[in-house]
Amino acid sequence: MNYNTVIDTVRLQSDFCTALQQREVLDMLMSTLAASGILYIQQKKYPANMYSHFLKRDYFIYSHNTTIATITTGSFNERINGIVGYTQKYYISVKLAGLCRYDEKIDFISHYCLLKICAFFNTRNIIFKLTELDVCIDAECTFHHLLALCVKKSPKTDYYRPSDMQAYANTTYIEKIPSKNLEKAVLRAYTYDKSLKEHLSRNVTRFELKLQPKYFHKYRFDITSIDKALSRYYVMYFKNSYEKTRTIEAYEKYKLFRKREIDRLDLEKYRLYPDITKIKSFLEQLLSINDLNVWFMYDLSMQNFHNTVRNTF
Repeated sequence: MNYNTVIDTVRLQSDFCTALQQREVLDMLMSTLAASGILYIQQKKYPANMYSHFLKRDYFIYSHNTTIATITTGSFNERINGIVGYTQKYYISVKLAGLCRYDEKIDFISHYCLLKICAFFNTRNIIFKLTELDVCIDAECTFHHLLALCVKKSPKTDYYRPSDMQAYANTTYIEKIPSKNLEKAVLRAYTYDKSLKEHLSRNVTRFELKLQPKYFHKYRFDITSIDKALSRYYVMYFKNSYEKTRTIEAYEKYKLFRKREIDRLDLEKYRLYPDITKIKSFLEQLLSINDLNVWFMYDLSMQNFHNTVRNTF
C-alpha cells in the first residue's frame, strides 16, 4: 500500500511598523502576482456600514476559476518589553489552502504562487513567519482501512473515542473541539475520504494535522517541534476489519495509551510514518527561494503551461 507525505495548507505573515509600509509592500506583491499572467486578484467587498471594512481587507487570488490563495491585511496591538502600553503593528497574511488537490493544473499553479510569494519576500529581505501549516499523510486505500489515534493526549483537550458517532460518515475527527473554538485550538487532526471530496477516480484517504496560529506563536519555524506534534498520532493501515476493531477496543480500555500498550499491540507494523525530511525540505525552500530561482524552476514550465490552458482563463 502506497502513501505519501504532503503539505496542503500554508499561511505566512509579515508585520510592519506603519500602514504606509504595509500598503507599499501589498501593492508590490499584488503587482508581482498579477504579472505572472495566470493569476488575477479581487478584493472582497464588505457592506458599507461594516466597521471591519476599515480594519481588515481580504484579497482573493484566482486562477482557472479556482481560489488559489487569500491575502488578508489588518492591524493588531503588540506589547513591547520595557514600554508601557501597546504599539500598533500592521500585517499582511497570505494563506494557500489546497496545495495538493490532485488536480495537476491547480496544484501546479498553487505551488507556483506560494514560491512566487516567498521569493518576493526573500529577495526584498522582508521578514515573514509561518502561522499555519497542514501536514498530511495520503494513503492509497479506502477510508475504512485507515485509523488514526492520538497516543499522547493533551490534558486540556477532549477527544473522541474511535467508536464514537461522528458528524460525517467519511470524516473522523480526533479532537472534540466546538466549532466556535476551532481557530483557537493549538492543533487538531482528522481523517477523511480525499477521493470523495475531490471526486477522484482512485482511492485516497487523508490524515491531516492542522498546526494553527497558536501553535506557531509558541514554537515558531521549528522542524523539531513539528516532528514532535506529528509523533502524538499513530496513523495506521489495516488490511482487515478484525485487526482494526481489536486495536480500537484495546485503545479504548485506557485513559492514557502508553508506550507499553503500543508495544503490546505491535502497532508499529501497521503504522504509516510521516516523512519529516520532506517537510523540512519544503520549509527550507520557502525560506531560501528567491526571484531568480523561482524563474529557473517555473517559468520555462509555465511557457508550456500557458500554451495548454491559455483559453481556459
